[in-house]
Amino acid sequence: MLTLDKLEAMGIDTKDGLARCLNKEAFYFKMLTKTLSNKYFDQLEGVLAEGKLEEGFEMAHALKGVIGNVGVAPLFEPMSKMTDQLRFREEADYLAIYAPIKKLRDDLLALAQD
Repeated sequence: MLTLDKLEAMGIDTKDGLARCLNKEAFYFKMLTKTLSNKYFDQLEGVLAEGKLEEGFEMAHALKGVIGNVGVAPLFEPMSKMTDQLRFREEADYLAIYAPIKKLRDDLLALAQD
């Protein structure tokens, strides 16, 4: 079950996220759950594995935006870095970069679905 305390313990700036959601906790949790359920989280791994960097950039950029809107800095910061790397088609092991992002997302989503 999502609580502000659990989210804060995971490094999430709930004050920022709440402010973006009119300081309504139920609305914030709803938006956070919707963000974490974004289909791009699941699709991005496959796109990166196939080396489709343009498509990966588009997905990562979209995810970065929605993550930022709910104040999930532990996801936003690495997603932002990966988005920049994809933008410039830098050589990188994108699957290794994405793995901890997806793990944290999966952990948060599991918490939201409890």
